[in-house]
Amino acid sequence: MVENLHMHDGADYRLAEATLSWRDNILRADDYDDVYFSTEGGLAESRHVFLNGNDLPFRLQDASHFTIAETGFGTGLNLLAVMAEMNKFPTLQLDYISIEACPLRLDDLARAHAPFTEVASHAEMLRVAMPPRWPGTHMVPLLNGRLRLHLLYGQAEDILAEMDFRADAWFLDGFSPAKNMAMWDKNILGHVGRLTRQGGTLSSFTVASGVRDALQGAGFRVEKCPGFGRKRHMLTGVKPLAAPLATHVDGIKQVAIIGGGIAGASIASGLNRRGISATIFESAPKLASGASGNRMAVQSPRLAVDHNIASQLSSMCLSFAARLSDALDCSVARHVISLDWPNREAIRQDKFRRQFWPDSLMRFVDADEASALSGVALPLGGAVHEYGRIINPVKYVERLAAGASLSLATKVTDITQLDAQTFHINGDKSVIYSAVVLAGGATISELLSHLHKSGIPLDVTSGQVSHIPTNKAVQPLQAGLSFGGYLTPADNGIHELGATFDRTAAMTVTDQGHAHNMNLLPDGMAGLIAASNDTSGFTGRMSQRASTPDRNPIMGHLGDRIYCLGALGARGMTFAPLLGDMLAADIADMPISLSRDIRHALDPFRFRMR
Repeated sequence: MVENLHMHDGADYRLAEATLSWRDNILRADDYDDVYFSTEGGLAESRHVFLNGNDLPFRLQDASHFTIAETGFGTGLNLLAVMAEMNKFPTLQLDYISIEACPLRLDDLARAHAPFTEVASHAEMLRVAMPPRWPGTHMVPLLNGRLRLHLLYGQAEDILAEMDFRADAWFLDGFSPAKNMAMWDKNILGHVGRLTRQGGTLSSFTVASGVRDALQGAGFRVEKCPGFGRKRHMLTGVKPLAAPLATHVDGIKQVAIIGGGIAGASIASGLNRRGISATIFESAPKLASGASGNRMAVQSPRLAVDHNIASQLSSMCLSFAARLSDALDCSVARHVISLDWPNREAIRQDKFRRQFWPDSLMRFVDADEASALSGVALPLGGAVHEYGRIINPVKYVERLAAGASLSLATKVTDITQLDAQTFHINGDKSVIYSAVVLAGGATISELLSHLHKSGIPLDVTSGQVSHIPTNKAVQPLQAGLSFGGYLTPADNGIHELGATFDRTAAMTVTDQGHAHNMNLLPDGMAGLIAASNDTSGFTGRMSQRASTPDRNPIMGHLGDRIYCLGALGARGMTFAPLLGDMLAADIADMPISLSRDIRHALDPFRFRMR
């Protein structure tokens, strides 16, 4: 179907499409009249220029953790060479941060990888794990989590200006400076210098004088070295030590996580991927006993027409949460359809229709297509979120927490910090924790008071979800529906319909709550569920949730080796997996690839700054 351009008068939030061609089975970027890899052996070139150029075979031998950053992900061939090299170092933890403005589609990646049979298994692993082609940060765990690929989709200068990681080595792999000078701009290379550790290195296939001068201006000492194949030279560089390196501080080895819901489990999972032990303390006798304990939950984005910071965060979190849910076999249904209901939502979505969004993030359908996709007759259309999921939240929490120790039926009443690196929980001196994370959901205010932390305004509300026995009319539902409330497909003969919003934080399931949830349904849909709004066969569940005045979560430092993740509101299953992973990176002193403005929007103490 030809797109009606006259309908669109708004912003374009899609990534640029690469203009490609294949010549002699070599992938070319037509916009730059350049190849993605050498015709003389792309994998051998990657090893010569980037791995050997940064002396990685030697440097990785003694490294417990290493960070590589790259300008230009392309086909991922450099990453595949690194993955193969990591086979020699089975305990190595590695973060690989790569920027790409025009990510390739999977079929082009598959064709580009085909000649390199030596890394075929790694290439297949990469393609299976690739994220959607949306702007922003995408976290991709590989090699059982000990390799974290941070794919940063967008323009290099914009992205690098917002980053604060420190790289041990850089792969400068944009297209030729003569054909793509923007990638080699002195501002970009200045950020490369800023984001490199003392003693860090770089390598590149180009020895253009402008690039050499810009890198020297960014603080590198550079030199020409023998190139690969017909290229006489390549470039290497090092950022000299400007001062003696800081005295080594013992790393965090054992973390106490207070809270056994989706926040605590996500942090534990991130720590486990990074080789750090965690113990989850949960006051209930089992995990996921609070807001994470519903029978089903929705993963979906909350987008804004200006795609502001909260909107960008929402899409990045959905990218990770949905892929992880699929990988852990916790997805009950794929696709969530945000219906044009109620009126305020219809008005908002009409604005979205006039903009350009990635189809897999948000695609608009009429009532007929929405009905066909959902499996039930719907009276109106809306926005399809291809990466929206209906998940089993209890299974999700349990599988994320699988690598952690559990202390269940344990209410934390005392957190004692003996020094900057030593904590005891509930006065138990037999176990020493080197960091504490507050992830207690609706109880986080109480936990903050234990540590005498203030200035973090939190609002606790409750919500009732109705459990609806299926029937012939609604049983075929196979996608999640959102409409100011939400309706899930059936799981073991029961649908979920939600939810109320009670500012008193009451915890009693009521008939009034069921009636409220029924009234959320769009006109014409109540009959799918019950005749004459009869709720007599309904059961339900109440849970409490915490939120902040600006509705953004809180994530980050509270003090020396004290951290928190909370105030996830009604979107914990979407927010927590990525934010928990990023907080784990912070705890482990490993790279965080969220932009500076997003991290500021999550700062637990941001309200003091207003």
